[in-house]
Amino acid sequence: MSHEDIPILVVDDAKFSSAIIAKALRSGGFSNVRFTNNPLQALRSIENRPAQILIADWLMPSMDGLELTRRVKKLDDQNQHFTYVMLLTARDDIQAMQEAFDQGVDDFLNKANLRGQLLPRVFAAQRIARRQNDLLRTNKLLRRKLREVNTTDLVDPVTGLGNMRFCLERISDMNRDVEARGGAACLLMVGINNYEVIERQYEKAIIDELMCGIGVKLRQLVRPLDVVTRPEPNVFAVLMRQPGIDHCSSTSFRRIFDNLYMHAFKTSEGFIPVVVGVSACAVDADHGLPAPKDYMKAAYSALTRSFDTGIITIHRIEPDRAASALPD
Repeated sequence: MSHEDIPILVVDDAKFSSAIIAKALRSGGFSNVRFTNNPLQALRSIENRPAQILIADWLMPSMDGLELTRRVKKLDDQNQHFTYVMLLTARDDIQAMQEAFDQGVDDFLNKANLRGQLLPRVFAAQRIARRQNDLLRTNKLLRRKLREVNTTDLVDPVTGLGNMRFCLERISDMNRDVEARGGAACLLMVGINNYEVIERQYEKAIIDELMCGIGVKLRQLVRPLDVVTRPEPNVFAVLMRQPGIDHCSSTSFRRIFDNLYMHAFKTSEGFIPVVVGVSACAVDADHGLPAPKDYMKAAYSALTRSFDTGIITIHRIEPDRAASALPD
């Protein structure tokens, strides 16, 4: 964007000074300039189409320049934008300047110097505004990229276990394995029912210690070839192949439930007890295997019932029933 295209908004209820500003900006080649004599209208205009430079009179009837500045800066915070604010006034004392800068004003120009000082100050303002908005856009892009990296990464950084994406990929692998070799596919889910209470009581570092401890314990309780993951902060999921769907029962997972329910895990802040729910989604190889996300939905639904009832809940998908939820 060339300096001619920089969007400028001028808010001044005095026709004389507005005329001087318009002439100066035209002489400098600035063409993307809007004028208004109403601060409220100026705010609406900025909401619809942000400006990079705002030139406003300090004293106006409906709203002074300082209040307008505060509102514009608030909009900037919400929209991740930067507006360079230049206030015009007849005052020229240090106290007035300090008051303006404290309220977020970026520049302060005495009206007596408009003809000689406005244009060079606007040239400086457009460079600063452009740089600030370039930085904001870059920062926004970096945050988006970081979110994408966190989403596509396969490892939960706290426990070292696989995250949601890893879990879904391994469910696809489990489906292919079961289709080729027979047997049953099972997704076991262990949820921490009192996770929100723990979050309110302890700092993140302590919660991370606790989650690591639960992950280690769970790996000890399952078979070596079972895959332990952490798809959600308060949920662990275990992927396992079974000889048949009858092996996916509450009896099969009783040892896991008994060793985790109300178990107190050691942390730097002492022992913290956890209340768990345990559920499983089981599918026989003779039946069409569901998509990975359908496993997760079924297991989550069963986990909610486990939280409510305090028992292990099994969701079986069998050949004669497309979906069934059988508390086992």
